[in-house]
Amino acid sequence: MVVSLGDYYKIDPEAFAATGALDPILGFDTRLFIDPSLLLHATTDELSESYARISHHFSSVIRVISAIQKEGDVFWRRADAMLAFPEVRGLCIGYSKDGTGGKGAGPKKRAQILATIHAIVKAGCTDEAIFELVGTFEDGVGPDLISDMIAKIIIADLIKFTQRVCSDLGIPMRSTHYAKGMPQEDLPFNPKDDSPVILVPREVLRDLPVAEDFSDIDWVASHNALIREQLNSLITGAYKASAYSKKEQLRHAIIDVPGVVQTIIDAYRAANVSPYDFGDDPAGETIWYSASRNLPSNSPLKLSLASSPGLDDVYSVVLQICSHFKTLVEDNQLCHLLWDKEGQHKKEAAAQLLFFGVAHAYCQANNLDLSPESDAGRGPVDFKVSSGFKGKVLVELKLTSNKNLLKGFNVQLPTYQAAENAERGIYLVINVGNIGKQRWQQFSDAVHAAGSKAPKVIVVDAHIRDSASKATSMYTDDSPA
Repeated sequence: MVVSLGDYYKIDPEAFAATGALDPILGFDTRLFIDPSLLLHATTDELSESYARISHHFSSVIRVISAIQKEGDVFWRRADAMLAFPEVRGLCIGYSKDGTGGKGAGPKKRAQILATIHAIVKAGCTDEAIFELVGTFEDGVGPDLISDMIAKIIIADLIKFTQRVCSDLGIPMRSTHYAKGMPQEDLPFNPKDDSPVILVPREVLRDLPVAEDFSDIDWVASHNALIREQLNSLITGAYKASAYSKKEQLRHAIIDVPGVVQTIIDAYRAANVSPYDFGDDPAGETIWYSASRNLPSNSPLKLSLASSPGLDDVYSVVLQICSHFKTLVEDNQLCHLLWDKEGQHKKEAAAQLLFFGVAHAYCQANNLDLSPESDAGRGPVDFKVSSGFKGKVLVELKLTSNKNLLKGFNVQLPTYQAAENAERGIYLVINVGNIGKQRWQQFSDAVHAAGSKAPKVIVVDAHIRDSASKATSMYTDDSPA
């Protein structure tokens, strides 16, 4: 079941949006993250003290770290305990691969972070904002971990927000322990797995936190382009001959070169950060759901599957879904969802999510014993019958701009098929241009040479055009890229 909390309880989408909360898709993580820098200026009443709460917590950790004499001593253990948070399920955001549970930092990851922060504190930095930037210089620390850490510090505020929104909208709640060792709270529940749901205000969400990766520190460039140039020069100059990653290089620079860390913190605090643009939805994280939910009624597609279907039956239905998706994109304006307001095509994940949403909507509308599954709607979509027949049909989607278009056909899809025991495969190629005649010819030649046993290729023209105009060539230089 793919349904939002609001839809499940039949809440008007505009009424839900007016609360300021992200309407979570139950059992399906939206890849957005809580950015701590957005909390500083949050207008949601329940979040008025959230940033102060974060600063207080990390300041306390810094004070304990300052007293550490050696790894494993009493202060080390105390600091480690302060960086360990109870797992909180139900945020419905992030990178979780098994539902909507937070991942958190395990003992090894905490030890890695603690060792680095200890070295930075010894080098003279005692600014608690260093914890917000840890994903910038610590390998293996991504936006999901930072977001989970922040969420767990301000969980009481998020729960109060959830309770107010649900009370205002009439969404039922019941008392539950939302995390081990925590008090009971009234929360709404996910009907899919009977787990609690915790809402997050949209105003503190981004597709990537501002300080996620040193390779794209626009927050430094926006503050001072000269600073960015100096940082890049410093790091590539001092560690050019090393095998360090960029994050490792920055970590060493922060520890070894006086003033670097404060320069980064100052730039971070001066950055003009904006929340995720839910209107344009540049990453395609939410619009796929709102667009696909009404498709079966607005553009009906009759599908049927025998009570004991064979492989040909399943394959035929999946082909119908893929062909209808092609029609929706090319002739029914669904193509608009694959481009941003600047005229640039969105990332491949946006197209994958849209196809997943379309496939799921039509399977559900026709009460088929057929479920499209994938890693949270991204990557190959695996169609399988819920009971009886054990075969599978796999659909792999690629944009023409993807440099691995040919590899996907020759290697990736057959590999996925073998790994998933999928007996049939379909390769959906989404034409967004930016491929070139030579590369397209190589792909076409490979498809023709592969023969009838190869995965079936369906090309979908995603260019925005007048309904009466001809399709744009996928390799013309004037097509959007």
